[in-house]
Amino acid sequence: MNAARSRYRGVVFDIDGTLLDSMPLVVKGLGLAVEPYRPKPDRREVMSSLGGPSEDCLRRLLGGGEHVAAAMERYMAFLREHREAARLFRGARSLIADLHRAGLPLGIWTGRERVWAVAELQAHALEPYFSPLVCGDDLDSHKPDPAGLLQIAAGWRLAASELLFVGDSDQDLAGARAAGVPMVAIRHGREIAPELLAHPVAAFDAPPEAYAWVRAATLPAVPGPA
Repeated sequence: MNAARSRYRGVVFDIDGTLLDSMPLVVKGLGLAVEPYRPKPDRREVMSSLGGPSEDCLRRLLGGGEHVAAAMERYMAFLREHREAARLFRGARSLIADLHRAGLPLGIWTGRERVWAVAELQAHALEPYFSPLVCGDDLDSHKPDPAGLLQIAAGWRLAASELLFVGDSDQDLAGARAAGVPMVAIRHGREIAPELLAHPVAAFDAPPEAYAWVRAATLPAVPGPA
């Protein structure tokens, strides 16, 4: 697809599991944070708790507000200790640079708290590419509520159908569907509920495959040799 004919005039990314290979750390950290106060949750339960700030995720895992503050301290300590372990997925940096060079606005819609989202982007020298960042503690509502995604569209003066959102979680899928924003889904080999999987314009198991689709859908084709 040639950019001149592309319907997509702006691209929004999630961070964890989409640009950054950080979901194993998030899942492990949340599990360890609540382990002193309940049986250790498995990956599926932790994944189903995601959406919004970390405190909300911990509250869901704990079944209420008791111990949330202590669990949050444990989780933050874990993230600080393992911050260097998260790496960008292969191809993420070059895709972002190419989209930026082509003049497409780029945004972030993440459930991460702003302080952590900014720190991660700065650590990988990506923050200057994105405006705006809509983070988990910026609005009263969180994924899968579509308010953050719609706020980005309104700020860019684009229709929801002119955006392309790239994400990996069920919350991403549900939020994009509610906003009417086309989405590229990254599955990481997991099963996705049929009603959610019906929404994406494309779905791939691995981030580099998704990046290739985004590149082809938004950037002009490079002419081959004559």
